[in-house]
Amino acid sequence: MATESKHSAGELLKQSRLRQRLSIAECAKRTHIAPRYIEALEEGKWSVLPSESHRLGFLRLYARFLGVPPEEVLSLYRQKPVPEPAPKTGERRTTKAPSAPEPGVRVKKTPHTTDWSPSSIPQVIGLAILLLIFAWVVYHLLSPRLLEQNQMPWARRSAPNQSRLVTPKSAIASQKVRIKADADSWLRVTTKNELLFEGILPAGSVKEWSGAGPFQFKIGNIRSISLFWNDQPVDITAGANGNTNQLRIPPQ
Repeated sequence: MATESKHSAGELLKQSRLRQRLSIAECAKRTHIAPRYIEALEEGKWSVLPSESHRLGFLRLYARFLGVPPEEVLSLYRQKPVPEPAPKTGERRTTKAPSAPEPGVRVKKTPHTTDWSPSSIPQVIGLAILLLIFAWVVYHLLSPRLLEQNQMPWARRSAPNQSRLVTPKSAIASQKVRIKADADSWLRVTTKNELLFEGILPAGSVKEWSGAGPFQFKIGNIRSISLFWNDQPVDITAGANGNTNQLRIPPQ
């Protein structure tokens, strides 16, 4: 294609913006994409964007805003792979594997530190004695307390009068969250360090998750997002930073 030989994805977007006499600040305000990300899209500085899903989602959203066919922009983007970032100053480079010794040269082998030898037996015996003494001291310190309570530790943990869990287990497993997008918005959802969703949520989309939680949300456009917790609406504007916010469901 002629477009492919003359333009990159970033150049195509930049020329379309300039033809419409739009500034980067105005585009950022209307698309809710940070100005530095728009500059990175136009200049082809892909390493500035957090991840591949951000690159694809922002390219599609920015192209649609400028009136450029998103598939054409994505096709140009895929023609040139993203270069690997240069190593930072002070970062150790991967060392080359040592070459094989020349014929006739004897290589001295370094003994493994994990090999057993007769000299290490006294050390092992001494360590075992110290562990036995420590266990004996701990047992005699805890025995009077166990005798007073007349129950073992595992029985105490399962006693019905314990109130460590404020919320019953049945209630913990019943968390349900639902999110709806009125316009294209960036969204990231995690639970217990597990990534559930990250990327652009198209307009009209509805996502729902359920489980014990907690769920962490990072929303890039709170004006176009509706969040429900157990079918009850949540105010996502509280504590917002501009048009972005981070929430935890259930709250702490």
